[in-house]
Amino acid sequence: MKCSANLVPCLCALSLLASCAGPSPHTKVLLGAGLFDTATRGVVDRSVVIVMGGHFKAVGDQPTLPIPPGSEKVDLSGRFLIPAPVKLGRMSYDPRFRTEAQLRSLIGAGRKLVRGMPVDVAHISPDLVAALREQDVTVFPTLTLLETEPHHLQQAKQQVKALFDAGVKLGVDGAASAHREWKFLSEAGLPAAAIIQASTLHAVQNGGGAGRIEAGAPANLYVLKCDPREDIACLVKIERAMRDGEWVQPPALGEN
Repeated sequence: MKCSANLVPCLCALSLLASCAGPSPHTKVLLGAGLFDTATRGVVDRSVVIVMGGHFKAVGDQPTLPIPPGSEKVDLSGRFLIPAPVKLGRMSYDPRFRTEAQLRSLIGAGRKLVRGMPVDVAHISPDLVAALREQDVTVFPTLTLLETEPHHLQQAKQQVKALFDAGVKLGVDGAASAHREWKFLSEAGLPAAAIIQASTLHAVQNGGGAGRIEAGAPANLYVLKCDPREDIACLVKIERAMRDGEWVQPPALGEN
């Protein structure tokens, strides 16, 4: 058995085989999709994802991952799986900053999630960029708040790309306006895999496996109709959605 080293420990096979004798009638096996690993921004082709009891039981690649007998099998060939974007409460990263001084104050106070972009400077100071990276701060650019300020929006896009290139963590709140933020981040030059990472793994506050498709994590995901690496609009082309291991109505984000 060959598990993806970046997604799940190879010990998953042992726990899976132990459960094969009596699988839950609600066990689902998702077969054949391209699976985004939000830790590495890589994709596992022809993946196998086993869902039991509201959590991911095992994750690997075909045809080496054993499938429990009697499972509900879902063929998702030609589709792409991403974790469901993580929604944050507003208090998680308020207040919004608009100047370098405000940003310095927030990180000086130990804030790990901050929201905004400094509109008072064209380029963020190198020492501040280094502090964001070294203190492991996640910046939520929230470019949608600058839609009515075209000059500041364009400046902020350039700042976001500079932060990304410098290795600063970027986050996206997976709330209703997430699809508009994805569009702006794509226009800023971020690749689709980084945007997915920002909306999932980087948006997680308390761990617990949220924001990843891995063994033990809550089974929350989107099934995309096409590959967002080729067209960022695919992020809103959601064919199916799963919450806690059950299929639910896909969210209406832009034009599905």
